[in-house]
Formats: sequence, C-alpha cells, structure tokens
Amino acid sequence: MELLPQSREALDEYGTASIDDMEGLLRVIEGWAVRSVPDCVALSVTLLDEDLTFTLVDRAATGEPRHDEPRDAGPAPPPGEVHPLDELDWADTARERAFGAIASTVSLPVVEHGRAVLNIDLYASTAYAFRDRIDGLVEALGAWQAGAVTNADLGFETLRRAQQAPERLREQRLVDVAVGLVAARMAVTTDMAALMLRESAERAGVSESEAACVARVLLA
Repeated sequence: MELLPQSREALDEYGTASIDDMEGLLRVIEGWAVRSVPDCVALSVTLLDEDLTFTLVDRAATGEPRHDEPRDAGPAPPPGEVHPLDELDWADTARERAFGAIASTVSLPVVEHGRAVLNIDLYASTAYAFRDRIDGLVEALGAWQAGAVTNADLGFETLRRAQQAPERLREQRLVDVAVGLVAARMAVTTDMAALMLRESAERAGVSESEAACVARVLLA
C-alpha cells in the first residue's frame, strides 16, 4: 500500500503531537492487516484527540489515482470558466472509483486507560474478508473487541478526512501561534489564551482559525 499524498504532506510538514513515528505505526498495522486479511486494500488510522486521519491505499485495487499520474484534462474550458475537473472534483472522482473496490470494512478502536485514543479502519475488496478474523485482528492490533464495528464505512469516509489533514494542521498551527501571542500580550496562560480566542471566535461568528488570523495581525 502507498501513503496517501495528503498523509505524506501532513507527516512531512507537520508531524503529529501524540505519536513520533506515525508512518511506522501505519506500516506495522499494514503488516498485521494484510497477513490476517489478504484482501485488505486500504487502512486508515485516526488520532482521536487530534482529530487527524492518515491513510494507506492499494491504488491498483481501489482505483485511487497516483499523485504523479498524468490525467486527461479534456478540452480547455471557455475563458473565465472553471474546469470541471478541478482538484476538489478530482478528489471526489477518486473516492467514487475507490468505493467499488471496497466490499467490507471493520472499525477497531484502541483504548488506553479506559479512553479511546485511536481508531483503526480496515477496508477489503471482498464481502466476507473479515469473517472469523476480527478476534485475531483485535489481538494483533491491541484493539477493543467490544467496540469493533463491521461495514460502517463502505463509503471510505476516512479517505476524505485524510485528504483534509494538511489543511487542518495548517489551521492548528495558525491557532497555536495566535494563542502564544495572546498569552504574551495579556500575560495569561496558554490555556486561558486559547479559551479567550475560542470565545472571541464564537462571539464574532467566525472559525477559530479566522479569529487566529485577526489576532496575529493585531498583536504581531
């Protein structure tokens, strides 16, 4: 399987706060998954505290296009018009192509100290790929057996979330910088500064990242 381009970007540019080697974790899970379920064609790991998803896909099996694959752009659009195959449309098309290759899924939460910290989603190309294999996966991956759910994500929703990870991390970096500026200017803790920024965003009816941009301009 290959790391989704957006997952590569997110890990190379930003990393994750809670896990030092996220790609290493993905590869370990991949090894366990494909040995137990040969028809496994994709997997996603979601860090629940950070609300970030990272995905590996078998592009040949799912139809997900390679990041560097040339594609037919079709006829040039008339001046002033947006070509229908812009980046968002292309991502939607990729997801639609992937759905046909996914016939079964299993979602496995990982619990530490009584709290779910990870969610592992596995995707297979055959309808009964996970039959009689969930117990083995739970044991191998250290997951919570009672929380295992099958066929909850046949639409490959984690792919969309993984594609959004770089933007989410960029926004979080903006917020972190703004929180630091507010804390320094107001002589408060970063926790208090984060609360002030969040409350200001709510009062203004804007997102936290938009409020952070304003705070950076005013306080920098």
